[in-house]
Amino acid sequence: MTTRPAVVGTFVVGAFVLGILLILFFGGMRLFAKTSSVVTFFDESVAGLEPGAPVTFHGVRVGSVKSISVRFSTEHILSAQVPVLLELQEDSVVWDGRRLSDAPAEYDRLISAGLRAQLAMQSFVTGQLRVEMDFRPNTPVNLVGLDLGIPELPTLPSEIGQMRNKLEGLDLQQLAHSAQAAFISVTRLADHVNTVIDPLMDSGGQALRAFSRTMETTDEAVRNLQGEATKALRDFDALAGEAHRQLGLRGGELSHTLASADRAARQAEALLSNLNNLTERRSPLRENLESTVRDLSSAASALRGFAETVERDPNVLLLGRGR
Repeated sequence: MTTRPAVVGTFVVGAFVLGILLILFFGGMRLFAKTSSVVTFFDESVAGLEPGAPVTFHGVRVGSVKSISVRFSTEHILSAQVPVLLELQEDSVVWDGRRLSDAPAEYDRLISAGLRAQLAMQSFVTGQLRVEMDFRPNTPVNLVGLDLGIPELPTLPSEIGQMRNKLEGLDLQQLAHSAQAAFISVTRLADHVNTVIDPLMDSGGQALRAFSRTMETTDEAVRNLQGEATKALRDFDALAGEAHRQLGLRGGELSHTLASADRAARQAEALLSNLNNLTERRSPLRENLESTVRDLSSAASALRGFAETVERDPNVLLLGRGR
């Protein structure tokens, strides 16, 4: 019985030591890491930003949100500021080989170079936010100037805040009326389209039926024409066969006829050649014919002169021309 409490105590101590080791292991020794703090003032809602939220630079975690508080001021008018204290890991942020805690004046150079803080979405599902640091030169340096004993990092409006401001500036009631009017217009347009489409569908159905009937008629005509064309081709084949057969039977007669025609053609060619020779200007036959024609012409002229003399003086036949 006396050994049981000792065993239980040993077990409890071992579990406690193991828990500490696990915390140190999974925490990456962050509990003992050296840090530096800066403060930011966001001129927008920080809903969704919780202590412990990551602080990142180009997606690399360099620290976390240490605390979020509210400070009221009644110096001139009642105002409230929400300082967000950021805790940066010294081994994650090094400037020219030196840690920022060793050179706090380097913050001024970083701010002059464009270092700004901005809220960004950490999870769209839960709506949690994170703080994103980045260099944004040529942007305004928005500083509150409260002396909290630590450097202040300028902030820029987040894209989420800008979107929220745009949504808040929208007239939701007017948008609802516009959406309702658009829905009514779409409904009326759909009704009008239905009234127009129904006759078109009927006309289209009639046109399709007429086209179907036309296609059936065309198909029947094509089949008939195909049959007639087939019959004509058969008749043509038969005629060609008969012509071939007759040509084979009459081949000898056709050859004899062609030979006779060839001889007649050669005789006609010789006759034409002879006629050409007869009608040539210098051919002997033509010269003889021309001489005979001239002699006949001279004789005819002499007879014509003698006939005229006898007609004037018939006594010439009795007495002669000398008297």
